Amino acid sequence: MNTSAAAVESATYTVECAVRGLDAAVHAPSGHLSFDEWAGLVGRCQELVNRLVAVQDVAVAAAARFENVWDEDGTVGTVEHAPGRVALDVADLVAPELGMSHHQAQRRVVAAVRRCGRDALPVGAPGRPRPTGLDALHAAMRAGRLDAFRADVVADELLEAPAGVAEAVLAALEPHLDVEAAAVLRRRTRRLLARISPDLLRQRAQRARRETGLRRWVAEPGVDAWFGTFPSEESAAAWSAVDRLARQYVTEGRCTSIEQARGRALTDLVMQHADIRVKLVLTTPVDQSRTPTTAPAVSGPVGAPSGRSDDLVQVHGARPGEPMLVERGWLLRMVAAEGAEVVTRPCDAGTGALLDPAGALSRDGYRPSDLLVELVKARDGRCRFPGCSVAARFCDLDHVRPWPLGPTAAANLMCLCRRHHRIKQSPGWSVRLLPDASAEWTDPTGRRRMTEPLDALDHVVLPLDPAAPVEEHAPPAGPALPSVLEEACERRLEQHGAALRHRCALADREAAARRHRTRDPNDSVPPF
Repeated sequence: MNTSAAAVESATYTVECAVRGLDAAVHAPSGHLSFDEWAGLVGRCQELVNRLVAVQDVAVAAAARFENVWDEDGTVGTVEHAPGRVALDVADLVAPELGMSHHQAQRRVVAAVRRCGRDALPVGAPGRPRPTGLDALHAAMRAGRLDAFRADVVADELLEAPAGVAEAVLAALEPHLDVEAAAVLRRRTRRLLARISPDLLRQRAQRARRETGLRRWVAEPGVDAWFGTFPSEESAAAWSAVDRLARQYVTEGRCTSIEQARGRALTDLVMQHADIRVKLVLTTPVDQSRTPTTAPAVSGPVGAPSGRSDDLVQVHGARPGEPMLVERGWLLRMVAAEGAEVVTRPCDAGTGALLDPAGALSRDGYRPSDLLVELVKARDGRCRFPGCSVAARFCDLDHVRPWPLGPTAAANLMCLCRRHHRIKQSPGWSVRLLPDASAEWTDPTGRRRMTEPLDALDHVVLPLDPAAPVEEHAPPAGPALPSVLEEACERRLEQHGAALRHRCALADREAAARRHRTRDPNDSVPPF
């Protein structure tokens, strides 16, 4: 161990001893402190946390500079690059140490490198990492005055600012770094930028308008969350249309709050101008030791006819990996609907992974068929690298054993995002796809981690009122109810646009007519 390593080890041990002593003191049964003393302890602990995060920033930024390479003798060696360079796989190597996912660790690495004074530039990228001018943030954290969250808020606002502009803004912020909340710091930083470099704010606004969009993800059980960004003028018109219909719903007693009514109004306006086609996918476990010669029996989470129509049943939607809770009665209606499209897919009895047990979808060539791509993406749901959550629809299909040594078959294909597709081919990384579709990864340090496919046989049923009498339902004609649901939505864009413009025009006229009326008592929150 060299001198520097020994000093770090000694300092780390000293800190550990101090923390253990402080922990024992605050948990002592005979200890008694006043409110002021406890509050003061909270502040001193936060100072220590801030300082430790600053030290961790240096460690993360230094680790990011190391890259694994192949030596001439075929072994794996290490190269240390200049400050600001970031190795391709560093986020995935430090993620287990940080207890983070890949994306969280990637953001942590970039933030640490930038706060330490250099832009994070990938190894091999042209040019040299430019100074960020954020050294004052790191200094404030080292002094215990600034926490990582507020530092990230300021750093994000200065993301595209040249080093000189960032230094000028931070010099003006200096008296406020240890006293103001994150939201206040954000507003103050923007005001300073508007005075020092207004062109930066204009460029940021133009970029944000180009990158508007709508995202959806599973939130609380049984509900989804949407997050959208829209050009301000279009957003105002669309909001007016939604708000007008929502107030009508509240007046009619169809909703109990204005927020609930707005959500229902939004989905109603969309559904009125869209064609919806539903494909029901039934899943069934199979024994992989033998290939079934007849259609297997179908299993489903809601197959029992004695279930209530308002029970919540877990299904998988059009985006694999995002299970949803829907009402059993809705599924019954979908299955019994005339012309319903129903297919059956076999699954591994242990992991619930979708399978191609007979290899019917395998190909002799390099490129998989559309049906094979659909199967693998539905089976994986996301990138199969440990800690990565990139959706399968954005991933490459990778041959685990390179083609032609490995076949183009479900048993040799898995979803990898572009970054982890490259990392898989980096020195020291290896992966093995098991027969049950589990993937075993080994990183350059020898650490092994497993990733699992989606469990299409995982059945969850939540009775809304178990004590209430059960409503009997006649079993639906046709197959049992599905455990996997895939929706394909096609919108009639021209009709939708015309209808929306018409509604917006009506809403704007109505808004102008009631401009001076008193505020509606139901509208108690800002229009976010």
